[in-house]
Amino acid sequence: MNPTQKQPHPGALADLTPADILRCAARYLELHGWTQGVYYRVTHDTPFPPACAAGAIGMAAHGRCIWLPHDVKSKPGARDYTRALDALSDFLDLNEPQPRETEDDDPTCPLSWNDRPGQTAEQVIATLLAAADNYDWDHATEDDLESYAEHAYSNEQLPTLNGFLAWLGAR
Repeated sequence: MNPTQKQPHPGALADLTPADILRCAARYLELHGWTQGVYYRVTHDTPFPPACAAGAIGMAAHGRCIWLPHDVKSKPGARDYTRALDALSDFLDLNEPQPRETEDDDPTCPLSWNDRPGQTAEQVIATLLAAADNYDWDHATEDDLESYAEHAYSNEQLPTLNGFLAWLGAR
């Protein structure tokens, strides 16, 4: 590898985008369960406990259970965690126009949003996936958009957001 090329941090399998981390967090919740009020609901010393949205993002970014995923700034994965949490927060800001439940409630804060009364695992998982799709769409390069449009037109289809996301995932 040329030393001028971007090198991943030690132990990293790949450079993950915030969308990748959000999708991994959604899958983590599907497999291991969701909780409210704490990052992780530890039961019987399981290495993969049920998690809140931020805890699942922490598991996806760090690859293991870190009790306060935002407090490990010097560890590999901290940047991935912060970027994914920011992407979720941005998505909530644009797409969750809910009023404040209490004075301390911030509908754009992933922690408050996760812990809202009536929130369900299905809603959290769907929102994580939608935030990932939104990130991919907002951060698509001009070349990607042009390549996708050419692909769609060559298949006698009109370009769409869902088509772009499917094309991007198939690459």
